[in-house]
Amino acid sequence: MKTFKEYLVENKKVYSFKIKVAGDVPEKFQEALKSRLDSCKVMTFEKLSTTPIQKLPLDFPGKENMQVTIYEVICEYPITPPEIETHVKAIGIDEDCFRVRNSGEPTEADQVLLDNEPNGEAMLDEQDMDKGTGKIKHKDYFGDDFNKGFLKDLSKTAKQRTKDGFAAEYKIPKQKIDKAGSMSPMSNAGKPDPHKGN
Repeated sequence: MKTFKEYLVENKKVYSFKIKVAGDVPEKFQEALKSRLDSCKVMTFEKLSTTPIQKLPLDFPGKENMQVTIYEVICEYPITPPEIETHVKAIGIDEDCFRVRNSGEPTEADQVLLDNEPNGEAMLDEQDMDKGTGKIKHKDYFGDDFNKGFLKDLSKTAKQRTKDGFAAEYKIPKQKIDKAGSMSPMSNAGKPDPHKGN
């Protein structure tokens, strides 16, 4: 059984952020920012990716024809995006050229979904879609042979149900006939037929 201290260590909360820098990143930016965030106990500080030059980069509507470098920072100590922004400004990056976001923000989650979108190729064209399934025998799923087999299985099931004591058929109860018969009072034989002229 785990001790209380082990549970505390496992349930340690971390604070994850993404820092996006548009344009050229100053030399030793990563080291300088990491040293400024040392008081927050930085667990990881890594460069995730650099986008190609884009006409209108995401998160930077005022900038054109720039690449965006994305860093991920994970801290043990609670810190907020505005606090990280003050540290980035202190390094000398213009306020319009960077963004700090929580990794759990909806815009970041949407970006992850966009990155994982299909590439537009038809999945039916892939040869590996039916790996392990083998060839499908169409006569096993439809057609005259399938229908005959299905009806045979139904009759076997009905016979088994009667053996087990269940009613195999639903019987419609007999209708009660009144003393006058099943004829409607409107069609009484004693009345004259208007078509015959009586």
